[in-house]
Amino acid sequence: MKPDLILHDGTVVTMDDKNNVFEAIAVKNGRIAAVGSNEEILKLGSTDTKMVNLDGKTVLPGFIDAHQHMFSFGFNLLYVDCRTSSIEEMVSAIKERAKASRPDDWIIGWGYSESYFKEKRKPTKWDFDGIDHPIFITRYCCHEAVVNEKALNIAGIRNNSIVVNGIIEKNDQGETTGVLVENAKGLVEKVMPTYTKQQMKEAIKLANEHYVKDGITSVHEAGLGFFTNAFEEFDVLQEMSEEGTLDVRMYLMILGESFDEFIKERASMEWNEKLTLGPLKLFTDGTLGGKTAAVTKDFKGSPGEKGMLLYSFKELEKLVANAHKQDKQVSIHAIGDRAINLVLDVYEKVQSDYPRVDNRHRIEHSTVTNHKILARMRQLGVIPVPQPALVHIMGDMYAETLDVPEANNVFANKNFIDYDLKPAGSSDCPVIPSSPLLGISSAMSRKTISNNVLAPEQRLTLYEALSMYTINAARASFEEDIKGTLEVGKLADMTILPSGFLKFSAQEIKDAEVEMTMIEGEIVFNKALCEARVVQ
Repeated sequence: MKPDLILHDGTVVTMDDKNNVFEAIAVKNGRIAAVGSNEEILKLGSTDTKMVNLDGKTVLPGFIDAHQHMFSFGFNLLYVDCRTSSIEEMVSAIKERAKASRPDDWIIGWGYSESYFKEKRKPTKWDFDGIDHPIFITRYCCHEAVVNEKALNIAGIRNNSIVVNGIIEKNDQGETTGVLVENAKGLVEKVMPTYTKQQMKEAIKLANEHYVKDGITSVHEAGLGFFTNAFEEFDVLQEMSEEGTLDVRMYLMILGESFDEFIKERASMEWNEKLTLGPLKLFTDGTLGGKTAAVTKDFKGSPGEKGMLLYSFKELEKLVANAHKQDKQVSIHAIGDRAINLVLDVYEKVQSDYPRVDNRHRIEHSTVTNHKILARMRQLGVIPVPQPALVHIMGDMYAETLDVPEANNVFANKNFIDYDLKPAGSSDCPVIPSSPLLGISSAMSRKTISNNVLAPEQRLTLYEALSMYTINAARASFEEDIKGTLEVGKLADMTILPSGFLKFSAQEIKDAEVEMTMIEGEIVFNKALCEARVVQ
């Protein structure tokens, strides 16, 4: 059978186990039919075959983001952007949105970081005095929020309120400041207006457009159920998939509180290559920036502060064992070394009690590690899912928060590879931008925003960095047989980059733009000035 599509005169980087590079690739029925030289592939075509002259451009397997939050990102694009350089500027943006809103509408923002504010402090409820709307603004990390007095009152949060596994921040006088950490922000979230199906579709549509522009063809959704519940969110994704308005493929992690019911009702349904049932998703600690990640040593300059664990060993063991016994994968958020060790203790106990082959349980982030931790991960077959671009964006903050060697061991990607852990690359978008090119560049350079190099020994080669966002990410979802490399029979999901990409420096990769993104051989993004000529 003749191919439907041939891409020729390019650099086709297969990312297979031999690192083969070819000139051309043929596609039939959404699958890769052949790879080879121009001469070999062009002779396979017919008058009905669509020909794309790549003019030397680089073809890679479609990028896979192994940890992001598509609903969160999409909704953030509808919210007030609070990634400002000052609290004053942020408050001004909130006021502008309030002026354009109906009385009593919630004003929702996202993305602030006190590290970037000229005031060098967290915003508080008093900053929003005079704005007669309930306000809820999420910190960039998504583990902390600031709200105003009106929002606190609606949620029933008082000066004497307490919450398990969370922090209601108070000043020296015992007054709530409006800063809510971990479970505390959930007290407000549960009284906020719910989202309609149409709003959720609009959010996913916006995120989808950004992702394909970044060359992303598959994502791992790190927690279905954040906004409404896992069932409603899945129904939205399923409808969009059937309508043809969802381009990217999604591997769906299910939040712990929804997991049992979701598995009972949906696990037996007919899944497909667009939407795939993924693991149980749990959280064991917070973040480094918020000093809520569970670390072994005190945070730098904060005697006695070691973050928080959200579960005891027994509590976590019960949840993990339940999923493990059902032959399900488990993905657990763990940033601090103390949290990572807890997760490994639980994985080890559960595997001992209920032996299984090839679990591929995951540790999302795996931020602060050491050689003992890495050896345990290798022994247990645990997959780390780091976010390399955080070294660039937040690396200076890590150096201020952690002592050496802990600071140098954040996202130790070279160690992950040396221990053969096959790390899966991700962004944690919307925490940071979704661009895999930014992650690849950061993995290669380890440069922070201030141009400091954090642990240069952890730098990766281009191929090592690419593997994180292709074959390793595919393996992290048990999908290496259908994606992650450009080999015959696999899905024709491809990311097309500029000519000469394999020789680009880390800085050039950071500055590069995706030329075209294809899913099953169909163009889902085409850069306006793309030089490729499509001949019918």
